[in-house]
Amino acid sequence: MSRQEHLQETGGQLSHSGRVRSAHAWLVALICALATLHASTAAAVPAHADTLTHPRIEAARSDWQSDSPPSAGWVPVSLPDDWSSRWPEFDGVVWYRLSWQQADVAHPAALMLDYLNMAGAIYLNGSLLMRDRHLLEPLTRAWNAPHYQVLSPPLLREGTNTLLIRVSGLSQYQPGLGNVSIGDPDTLRRSYETEYWLRHDLQLSSLAVTATLGCFFFALWLMRRQEAVYGWFSLMSLAWWWVALNQVATSPWPFASTDGWERANSIALIIYSAAFTMFSIRFCERRLPRIETVLWLLVAVGTIVMLATPHSHMGMTRAALAVAQACNFFATCFAFLYVAWRHGRTDHRILSICIAIFLIAGVHDLLTFLGILNDNRYYSALTSQLQMIGMALVLAWNFVANLRRIERFNEELNITVDAARAELANTLHREHELEVANVRLNERLNLAHDLHDGLGGTLVSSIATLEHAPHGIPSGRFLSILKELRDDLRIIIDTASNQRPGESPLADQIGPLRHRLTSLLESHGIECRWSIAGLDRCYLPPSKSIDVMRILQEALTNVFKHSRASQVEIDLHSDERELALAVRDNGIGFDPAALQQHAGTGMRSMQARAQRLGGTLRIRSAAGLTALDMQVARAETEPLLR
Repeated sequence: MSRQEHLQETGGQLSHSGRVRSAHAWLVALICALATLHASTAAAVPAHADTLTHPRIEAARSDWQSDSPPSAGWVPVSLPDDWSSRWPEFDGVVWYRLSWQQADVAHPAALMLDYLNMAGAIYLNGSLLMRDRHLLEPLTRAWNAPHYQVLSPPLLREGTNTLLIRVSGLSQYQPGLGNVSIGDPDTLRRSYETEYWLRHDLQLSSLAVTATLGCFFFALWLMRRQEAVYGWFSLMSLAWWWVALNQVATSPWPFASTDGWERANSIALIIYSAAFTMFSIRFCERRLPRIETVLWLLVAVGTIVMLATPHSHMGMTRAALAVAQACNFFATCFAFLYVAWRHGRTDHRILSICIAIFLIAGVHDLLTFLGILNDNRYYSALTSQLQMIGMALVLAWNFVANLRRIERFNEELNITVDAARAELANTLHREHELEVANVRLNERLNLAHDLHDGLGGTLVSSIATLEHAPHGIPSGRFLSILKELRDDLRIIIDTASNQRPGESPLADQIGPLRHRLTSLLESHGIECRWSIAGLDRCYLPPSKSIDVMRILQEALTNVFKHSRASQVEIDLHSDERELALAVRDNGIGFDPAALQQHAGTGMRSMQARAQRLGGTLRIRSAAGLTALDMQVARAETEPLLR
């Protein structure tokens, strides 16, 4: 074996032995705590130093309706007493008789009962001292409340005094009488106040804490359904509230009998145990579908069994279910303690301490319930508030931690958003600058196209006229040429300075251009045929009007310059569907493919203008026919048609 393997094996053995020692330490601590609780409970029985001893304590059975003790059937007993071990299956009334000698009645004495189960009445020397409200079903639940009474003349006599205690109980619920003390009033008063605080006041505060936490986390779960741990905690808290209510409830209401109350209490314990397991699983961020399904099937079975159990088997059934729930509870506790200390999460370890304390109390209460411990005190209801508060604090801790993570995320998100906003502002600023530059460039390009299509065409036609007859042109013709150039320049200026819809229809704007172009073409032997319709109802902005005119002007200029045509037809009309322009000549034509590869400024200008109008421009050419067609859909011109 290599040194490394030896070290690994030795380390594994040490780790295993460490876990064993840790488990033994937990077991020893649990046993010591249980022994301490039991010792304190046992010491509480003879806690009254000045208590009188009872040389003779007897008990006798009677029927439910009996208002006086029987004359026979008395047997000696010791307190605390559970008569179901002596008289199994006996439901009814048992009288307890205590006698003692009082030497001096000038110094009053006091009486204290730790408990009686379930309801009863107390008589001293034939006089009634105390009586519960219901001595028949539904029985008053006085089983967990101590009783205190000052004894003074004429109730207390010199010599022999007899105390009779009538107890009404059911054999399935540990009927009997607790410790009875007779002694100094001040001493017993202090003992009574301690017992009452322990058995009643502290139980009420525990109920208040449990109910408050249960309702709070139930509301929290309703608002955040995805946080299942809150829902299981609230169900666990409310179920335990009902279980703990058993310690202070004085009647079986809303049930008609003690059996009904005990059934509901046992079912609540079953639900509590299952909810505690579910809470522990979810708190550890686990999901165990099969185990959870089996768990709730057992809850359903236990509930059905509890509801179907007759009175004669209630004690055995409750004990069996209590043991089963205790096993589930203890297994969950030990599993949680193992996970908490194995993985080292701080919140798990804090909660494990609270669970360990409650676990010790649960072991004590289970042994008391089963009669293994001769005691009547139950500590689970007292330590449960520590467990509930611990769980609530841990949940609140996690909740606050989540809120802090959300706040940090929001802060980081705000920083990111601010940075993105600043970057977006810079980007928009750059885009704005680019748009301004593009607008300026487009304006320059449009101006160049307008100069080319307007002044350029007029200059071309004028130059051609001068070249054709340089000496035969009268002076009036020169003036006409200059006026044409002025008109084209005015159109360009008006278009650049005014973007509002025109005040005149398209027909009025086309008219002068039509006259000039017709004169130019016919002077060079090209016959013009015009077909114009619907333009008197077409109103366009100046920029769109000039686009239409420049397309028409550039098309006819191309006919004049390149086509060698003798005839040209122009069709321009506007209707409910479209604005359409068609120019056809009978010239020599050209190659459209070559035109696409080597398009000149004029052709590019026409394409750009057609796109601005939202229309389509098509050019077809062959020998003897060249056709230019432009259509602008009604959707583009409808707001301007009247």
